[in-house]
Amino acid sequence: MRYRILADENIEQATVNYLRKLGHDVERVPEVSALNEGDPDERLAEYSRDTDRLLLTQDDDFFTEIDPTATAGVLAQRNQELSARQVGDIVEEMATYISQEQVTVEYVTEQWL
Repeated sequence: MRYRILADENIEQATVNYLRKLGHDVERVPEVSALNEGDPDERLAEYSRDTDRLLLTQDDDFFTEIDPTATAGVLAQRNQELSARQVGDIVEEMATYISQEQVTVEYVTEQWL
């Protein structure tokens, strides 16, 4: 399976590039004409839901202040020390076992590898 992903602006470009190389359909906030860097999280949640894209973020607001069900689902990368390759491999492993429709909040951690 492949995921449709909206990468928050705090996600490294190298991570986005690697996920694309693995075959995932990834948009990054600065690349989306309908979004702007610094848009409120509610706007990103709305775009995620409207375009059926999982939101890949390091921002904990998407599970502390915003109901994850207001999105298409959240991939939460809490460990900022993970390399782009590790994040991509973890998301790839997740996609093997969890369909996009089943994702509400999944934590991108080394435990997936």
